[in-house]
Amino acid sequence: MSKFNRRQFLHRSAAGAGSLMAMTALGGLPALAQDRQVRHFWWGNPERDKRTFAVIELFNQKNPGIVVTGETLGFADYFTKLTTQIAGGNMPDVIQQGYGVLFEYIANGAVVPLDDYVGKTLDISKMDQSAIDAGTVDGKFYALSIGANSHMAMYNTRLFEEAGIVPGEDFDPYGYTYDELSEFAAAIKEATGVPGTDDNTADYQNFSDFIAQKGALMWDADGTYGATQEIVEEYWSIWEGIRNAGGTPPAQETASLAGVAELSQTGVVTGKSAMTYLWSNQLVGVQGLMEDKLGVAMYPNTAEMVPGSIVQPSQFVCLTRDSADPEAATTYMSAFVNDLDMTKILGLERGIPSQTDVRAALQPELTEVEALSVEFFDKIQGKTAPLGPPPPSGANEVEQTFERLAVAVLLKERTIPEVAADFMAQAQAILARA
Repeated sequence: MSKFNRRQFLHRSAAGAGSLMAMTALGGLPALAQDRQVRHFWWGNPERDKRTFAVIELFNQKNPGIVVTGETLGFADYFTKLTTQIAGGNMPDVIQQGYGVLFEYIANGAVVPLDDYVGKTLDISKMDQSAIDAGTVDGKFYALSIGANSHMAMYNTRLFEEAGIVPGEDFDPYGYTYDELSEFAAAIKEATGVPGTDDNTADYQNFSDFIAQKGALMWDADGTYGATQEIVEEYWSIWEGIRNAGGTPPAQETASLAGVAELSQTGVVTGKSAMTYLWSNQLVGVQGLMEDKLGVAMYPNTAEMVPGSIVQPSQFVCLTRDSADPEAATTYMSAFVNDLDMTKILGLERGIPSQTDVRAALQPELTEVEALSVEFFDKIQGKTAPLGPPPPSGANEVEQTFERLAVAVLLKERTIPEVAADFMAQAQAILARA
């Protein structure tokens, strides 16, 4: 049974299916006047809400004089409610944000910089630099990462072993090239009968990495497209070479899966390839669909070894312009990412923690596959590209166009230069009208 006192509160009430709003004191008891008030608002789900309310209760126990209350809604309703609060000038002190919308809230002044509190009420000394950079806009630090994600290659360790391919000896999982991939993928096919890699001709995630590896941004600051026809042609030509070497499934088979996002259909799960390319937070789900043990690696690289993958925060917490007590709010934010008791409760639910001590403290409690995911994040630090500007309107349609036209490359309906020119023309038209 929870211990009730005059300053703990955790009252919960349902607000529609899958939604929850909790704003009052535990047991309905009002906080005393001297208590400093902090409101935290996030989009959630039953599991996230359970963990976050438990963290709030623990913080309140550990920090006499500060009382945090929690408010949560499902994702579909969260931003609508937040818009109403912005208009009314009554935003909570601390809000959850995603990278794609962060810039909008900075531009309209809804969230404010954290720089004045860093080193005082807010400790970021053990945060990954990639997480700090992701929350920094125009030289000011606005957003504290509470979970992170990155591109990850997942491979079937049994098939690699049967082919005699030893990660760390025959290739570096954190620094191999497309040429090396072509060689070991073909070797795996020859030894086991299973192609060594998915064919990423229509994989937009891999293409986004390749754009960065060629020294460009996926999206420039003004929303224009960073890829060129030459980059598109080179990318498709690389995968044509890997395919021709025998390292991938047949082109027709790959074409039939273009745009398919179901984990159960990925090559490493179906057994049609030995390596699949996804987001790191999907590792646990993929392993749950397999009997063979998975290994992990970064996406392949060009010969120049320019980083392509990014570390993308899954969520941030931000301080709002309406906070009446930013020192108390940032004290809570700091504990949310640094306090080992609180972060133990949060676990990996919002993604991989961006704080090194937190990852180390969680390690003994993790399953084998969760531990592998955390180890991957430790090893990619300093080997990723800077996070670029968020995607503009029309970005999803550009991605779908890439996948659709890549099928024409796979099926050899037109030449690579012809399809690349068509893609660039369509992408630019989409962005112009978006």
